[in-house]
Amino acid sequence: MPDFDLTDRVAIVTGGSRGIGEATAAALADQGARVVISSRKLEGLQGAADRINARHVGAVTPIVAHVGRPEDSQR
Repeated sequence: MPDFDLTDRVAIVTGGSRGIGEATAAALADQGARVVISSRKLEGLQGAADRINARHVGAVTPIVAHVGRPEDSQR
């Protein structure tokens, strides 16, 4: 990813618990963004947040949510 200054920007990554979603969240954190990652299950989600936060303390906040449910998107 080219260098962009995303300091103090907030990014939301759905499906952030693994694969492309986790890689995207990590790349955004590498550029200084504060990242909210979401997934339907806490287990994988917390692991992804821990891995990224190990490199960028406090950069990632995990939220368990199903984007197909309107009540979850209100949280």
